[in-house]
Amino acid sequence: MHNDGVDAPDHNPCRRHDCHVCCLDTRMTLTEEDVARLEGAGFSGFFRLNTDGDFELRNLDGSCVFLDGGRCRAYVERPEGCRLYPLVLDLAADRVIFDDFCPHRDEFPRDEFRETRLRQSVATENEEARKRRMTGRSVVPGGGEQ
Repeated sequence: MHNDGVDAPDHNPCRRHDCHVCCLDTRMTLTEEDVARLEGAGFSGFFRLNTDGDFELRNLDGSCVFLDGGRCRAYVERPEGCRLYPLVLDLAADRVIFDDFCPHRDEFPRDEFRETRLRQSVATENEEARKRRMTGRSVVPGGGEQ
């Protein structure tokens, strides 16, 4: 995984401002690789299948299932979308933007590598969801079904 320095506390605006607003009522989608990585780390019951056929982080009492005392219990293994946030793909304009929802979006670095990773992750999620819809099954990465 690419280490761009954003995870260092002095470089990460979320950690610097003790912010976790993006973890509240999250709709973060997951790739099968995200699910497998998190399950491999011992986590379970953290995702659901949404109406579009995407795997999505569950919320518990209005926040991401991993949020505990303002910190992410799965930070090291967190989903790719969480790693790249607040970068999001504006599908209507087909451009990568900083999410207006993030109060510290202006403090994050913007680089081509992260934008490319975001586009790849979204494409992977879309292809995986398309396959699930086509088969009518929600195959979970470990081989089970959701």
